[in-house]
Amino acid sequence: MNLENPLDKSKLDYQSTIERIKSEGAVGIDAQYTHAIIIEYLQQISQRLDVLERKLAER
Repeated sequence: MNLENPLDKSKLDYQSTIERIKSEGAVGIDAQYTHAIIIEYLQQISQRLDVLERKLAER
């Protein structure tokens, strides 16, 4: 399970995620990069929950 801080990754690290959510929006932030970070955090949370649920089920 990769728990690296998503803010420590470059935009290039998120390229595959960015390609999946690519849009032509005109906003004041880098929306693709921001969404990639959010998605990465959500994936980490999901993985951590899976581990906790397995541990609880073993009890």
